[in-house]
Amino acid sequence: MNLSGNQKDQFLSLNELDVFTIPGFFERMASIRNRISPKLAFLGSSIAEDIKLETGLELYPHVAKHARRTVNPPDETWVALSPSLKGYKMHVHLVLGLGYYGSFVKCVAKPNSMEKGILAKAINDISTIGTIWLLKGETPVEIDETSKDSVFEVNNYKSYGLEVGKVLAGVPGTTYKQWLEWATKEIESLWPLYEYVRKEGMY
Repeated sequence: MNLSGNQKDQFLSLNELDVFTIPGFFERMASIRNRISPKLAFLGSSIAEDIKLETGLELYPHVAKHARRTVNPPDETWVALSPSLKGYKMHVHLVLGLGYYGSFVKCVAKPNSMEKGILAKAINDISTIGTIWLLKGETPVEIDETSKDSVFEVNNYKSYGLEVGKVLAGVPGTTYKQWLEWATKEIESLWPLYEYVRKEGMY
């Protein structure tokens, strides 16, 4: 996908956050797919290319499909950068996206990830820049630096996952350039964690 100059100048604004207030499932999903997903796909591809140039690591962008949802529309959407072309949920991955509350960049281990224990170890071993959440099913519980060894709870429950990163109220700007600069900066701050996982993980 290529974006026109006008699309880059009017990329993802506060208006896109209004998509997540649309009440109907099909109506909200249509707006996400038409207004947000293509731009996240473009942004994810650009960042993946930059990462490959900088580090030599190949990451593949996967735009959230929300395929399991049939009734309740999603409150957020994202593009995930995964070491696997086949998908991202089994691996620790980087995500960037937005929801009704704002924008986010995170390093994520889903509950079914085979690498979530490695991310827990990375968070415990490395000085982390960003907020840490232990995902207890659908409930995110914020963890502070003084008790971050509690991330190891993720190893004890199949329904637990982990996230670490930055949530921004609103959007980092309205242009593609502003989004790219913000997302790149936040990914750079998470990179020591992600690099740790990649050295110890499946890829």
